Amino acid sequence: MVLALVVATGLLSACGSDTIDLSEGFFGTVVAEEPRAALLARDVLVDGGSAADAVVTTFFALTATLPSSVGVTASGSCVVHDPKTKSFQRLDFLPRPSSDAANATTLPLAPRAMFALHARHGIKPLSELIIQGERIARFGEPVSRAFARELADDGAAVANDPAAAALYRPGGTPLAQGTALTQVELAATLARLRSEGVGTLHSGALARAFVTGAEAAGYTVDADRLRDALPTWSPVTDIEYDNHFWGLAAPTRADIRLGQAALGMILEEGGWASGDDGDRAHLLAEALNQATLLAGSDAPITPEALEQSMARFSSDRRGLAPPLPRLAASVGTNAGRRAGATSFFAVDRTGLAIGCAVGLGAPFGTGKLIPGLGTFVAPVQAEAANGPGAFALVVGNVNTGQFHMAASGAGGRRALSAVIETTLDHWVRQVQIQDVTSQPRSHYAGGANTVFVEPGTAASATEGLRRRGYEVAPADAIGTASAFRCVEGLPRREIHCGVAKDPRSTGLMFFEYGG
Repeated sequence: MVLALVVATGLLSACGSDTIDLSEGFFGTVVAEEPRAALLARDVLVDGGSAADAVVTTFFALTATLPSSVGVTASGSCVVHDPKTKSFQRLDFLPRPSSDAANATTLPLAPRAMFALHARHGIKPLSELIIQGERIARFGEPVSRAFARELADDGAAVANDPAAAALYRPGGTPLAQGTALTQVELAATLARLRSEGVGTLHSGALARAFVTGAEAAGYTVDADRLRDALPTWSPVTDIEYDNHFWGLAAPTRADIRLGQAALGMILEEGGWASGDDGDRAHLLAEALNQATLLAGSDAPITPEALEQSMARFSSDRRGLAPPLPRLAASVGTNAGRRAGATSFFAVDRTGLAIGCAVGLGAPFGTGKLIPGLGTFVAPVQAEAANGPGAFALVVGNVNTGQFHMAASGAGGRRALSAVIETTLDHWVRQVQIQDVTSQPRSHYAGGANTVFVEPGTAASATEGLRRRGYEVAPADAIGTASAFRCVEGLPRREIHCGVAKDPRSTGLMFFEYGG
């Protein structure tokens, strides 16, 4: 069999018109914001692994290659579309306090979540997937451009922890791209998870090391709470549009609800294909504005709730109340990039599709490494305002059991705008998948009542936004967002699939098939 490989590392090679016969060796697709993790996940798919195997590999690899945003202590969620059972599930491992004390940290749920994901959908032995990250940490790997950028932007977060500073900012200078990085303590932690099982982090030797290490770093952990902490599964039913369910993952409950509400409103409103870039930027801004109200409540995000929120949409920001603290906390005051969270997805030949978004609550978590474990303490409350943000989206039809689209984005609060615009520009506006990431984006920084726009946005659109009462400011780039679409669904014998790799991203996207 001859392997044909489409690799997207910058400007995308158009492959939206390729026809792939599953019997001739379609493998799947994977995307991650850090290239080494994406490469390892690709290898797993090509070697016969499932999308779950690829995602689990990605996570454990990222603990070593992107520790600024991912670690054993990370929190988050995944959405899973399973064609075999025609089901759509969300796996939550959201932040939970380690105790009732004021100095609580977040319980380390991510490894148990990866175990749960693998138990349901994995093929390869879990130990084979964990060892990839372990090897990188133990034997070293050159710092990627993705990690070097996060170190340059946010590496000062580790300055007050001597061990972390010595590892990632020796002499006060962030590690540069290409510098060899070895993380011996992290390697030992991953080795114990591999050899003893992830349960050791909750009731075994590693659990005891976590409790004592966290205490040494100044945080209190309730051992019983650590032992009993489990991820949770729930059905994805929140957004139904065009005969498909739309499942969204994010590192926190508030961000999941924010994304669900904003995306649901825009889909229900139905005007995304109308008007110009300015009209769409205004629609996104109004959706985010109203979504912040739903995100902070416990009310179900139902079609009725979305309609009530949409009834409060305004065509003009002038004369309305000034930007509120809730907007600053949820969608920020600028369009700046921020480490601390990332997203990734994988789709395999069967149509199993999994998208995950994970984070440490802030760049490098609290900035303190847990002594002996080589992973960062994560805060219970994620950094608000202009803090981290990452989102993953999966679209599927549970009636037919077919996957149709996946997207993921990262880079701070603007990541949600990037994912929504990329997805809807393709699905609703019908921009070709290979062209969609070249469209100019916008982000509503509600805390400053400012719409940030990328180069290429028409002057008429920006003037229209100003007439509506917004401040308008330029931004070099609005987040990152990559997407994969199979128009006729997957699985299918003959399929038409295409990929959209964001040139703004420093990660990799693979779309592989044989012939």
